[in-house]
Amino acid sequence: MNFKIISLGCPKNLVESEYIARRLEEAGHVNSEDWDTIIINTCAFITDAVKESIDVILTQADSLDKKRLIVIGCLVERYKEKLIELLPEVDAFIGRGDYPQIEELIEKKGYFYKKSRFSETYPRKVFTAKPTAYLKIMDGCNNMCSYCTVPHIRGPIVSRSIEDIEIEFRWLLENGYKEINIIGQDICSYGIDIGRDLKELLRHLLHIDGDYYLRLLYLHPLRIDDELLSIVKDEGRIIKYLDIPIQHSEDRILKLMNRGYTKAYLEGLLGKVREEMPDCILRSTVITGFPDETEEEFQSLCDFIKKWRFDNLGAFKYSKEEGTPAYRFKGHIKKGIKEKRFKSIMEIQRDISRANLKRLEGKESLVIVEERDTMGMTGRIILQSPDIDGIAFIRGNGNIGEIRPCKIVKTLDYDVIVETLDR
Repeated sequence: MNFKIISLGCPKNLVESEYIARRLEEAGHVNSEDWDTIIINTCAFITDAVKESIDVILTQADSLDKKRLIVIGCLVERYKEKLIELLPEVDAFIGRGDYPQIEELIEKKGYFYKKSRFSETYPRKVFTAKPTAYLKIMDGCNNMCSYCTVPHIRGPIVSRSIEDIEIEFRWLLENGYKEINIIGQDICSYGIDIGRDLKELLRHLLHIDGDYYLRLLYLHPLRIDDELLSIVKDEGRIIKYLDIPIQHSEDRILKLMNRGYTKAYLEGLLGKVREEMPDCILRSTVITGFPDETEEEFQSLCDFIKKWRFDNLGAFKYSKEEGTPAYRFKGHIKKGIKEKRFKSIMEIQRDISRANLKRLEGKESLVIVEERDTMGMTGRIILQSPDIDGIAFIRGNGNIGEIRPCKIVKTLDYDVIVETLDR
């Protein structure tokens, strides 16, 4: 059959969609825009993601005209058999434990769910354009933050072996992928289930010769130590970009969140990063409107953001998720107050991002050429992460897929204008 995959949510979902596409093609199915079967890989991390997934499912169902509709991913993991009654338009629901058999199940009807853990992601058909690819090193999470559904959806940590990761890494390099973004729910926890760790993995990969760059995405603050920072600092092929979600700054809220660290710890860690790598790009996320967050605690969070001046910051309004400990907490914040606090943080961050980018004007960097149209070329400087950060408007010479030296000539709120350098 001809199939099409719509992948919602995070890069981890995207990698799993790529794995599924490869399995289906190897079984003789065809990935085509002229499809008779559509597969929707859903996200169910928070209520808004659940709503988006259901909206996409219903939109596709309205236009099917006897075509098949398959739903996979985190929505199936979170709501299981409830979906059969909720979404009768769907031909088959397939849980993540059944992905290795998806080439057989795609032609069946019904509900397919195994409790077994899924961690395979290779071989796969990479959907991202060269030179960018994701490298998923693990699945699941053991952190049990009080607001988070991920451990309930994806289960505890399952790490891939270093040897398995190396095979995929070499394959990516051999096929022209040079910006490798290492992902997992918390890559600092990599290997705790198999007696390995992230530092060992990085050293192993960096022994492989080649013209490539590694980016580390999602580093839990509690597990960033001096040794890891030293590797990032000293290794030129690791992009000086650290994604460190703090979620909040105040001790009482951090304790309610079950984050495992204090404000003093964060101050020490961020101070060390700024001292050791002053040009390192710092990205973080925060949650505002957490249950019982006082106005004073919110203002202290704002002050913390102003002090540490993250280059990029994502903010989330707390989402009350059934099945999490925080769901039962007292003092849930009204929607209007959460919205107001969210907007305040984003206004603060816009000014910080603009000022931080300004310091890059006149400096040289590398730019990844991603698109060309009648208006010119666009892409990202190497210090911008795919999909979540700003973009680069590119002047000069360049071909799609190239990583070229450039000079940053102008900066905006989140974006940059660069000129390529011919050398």
